[in-house]
Amino acid sequence: MDQSGTTARSYELLMGERADSVFKRITLWLAMVGFGVHLLAWLAVYLGTFEAPANLAPLLASPLLALYTPFSILLVYEVYQLIQAIPRSFSAAMAKQFEVIALIVVRDALEFLAATQTSDPVGSAWFLLLGAKCLAFLTLLAVIVGFNRIDARSRPSTGIGARLDQYVRTKQIISILLFGAFVATVVVALGSWISATAEGEEIHLHAGIFFSDLFTFLIIADITILLISYRFTSDFGSLARNTGFVFSTVLMRIAIDTPGIGAPLLFMMSGIMGLGVLWITGKFTVIDPRKMN
Repeated sequence: MDQSGTTARSYELLMGERADSVFKRITLWLAMVGFGVHLLAWLAVYLGTFEAPANLAPLLASPLLALYTPFSILLVYEVYQLIQAIPRSFSAAMAKQFEVIALIVVRDALEFLAATQTSDPVGSAWFLLLGAKCLAFLTLLAVIVGFNRIDARSRPSTGIGARLDQYVRTKQIISILLFGAFVATVVVALGSWISATAEGEEIHLHAGIFFSDLFTFLIIADITILLISYRFTSDFGSLARNTGFVFSTVLMRIAIDTPGIGAPLLFMMSGIMGLGVLWITGKFTVIDPRKMN
């Protein structure tokens, strides 16, 4: 009981409503300040009052790239909310994963469009890749809406049983550990970026920075939850759903480091897989309110 209480208090301290409110305010301020600083830096370079170092020139080549900074900061908050959602339900956490991926797709598309301002469009291949990115975003948006609607309809309304309570506490421990990995990953990624910038290394805008490691940790967490769920339920629908979610997360992880049109295609496959698994298991599986979500 004491250990359970300690876990709940630790989770509340790091990811409770008050912590979420503080983190949200900090994130929004950083996003606005980051956007303003980035835009002013571009304007200074554009007017010729400031000469950007060669390695930072790609970041200041277009005003559209100023959107990259606030999007990156907001993505960090989305990841925080993703980790926060894990104890609530696997499907809620998956919906958050797709929100993160949707923002990555938008950020990548903006960077792609900004890059074309300094070079000639590449004809049909250029339009094909841009179309794939747009279609990936629309697909992920539909997946997110579908997840939220299906999850809202299937959410148990009865009280939490002892076994379910134990399962939730276990997922809270996983969330706390994942939060630690998340903070460490952010610190390492930011430190590496600052070090590379100071040493004059060329800076590349790429979604894989930070998110590759993060989704590796997410896969480990998802598999751990899947294995633990076998202890609390023998319902095949729940197990099949969780297994499908793990597969969907693996597709996301592969897509992050996939170049060209392969990335948006894999993101779409991941979304369709996740939503399909949730819909099928919810449609044809008898819902027992006593079973965990």
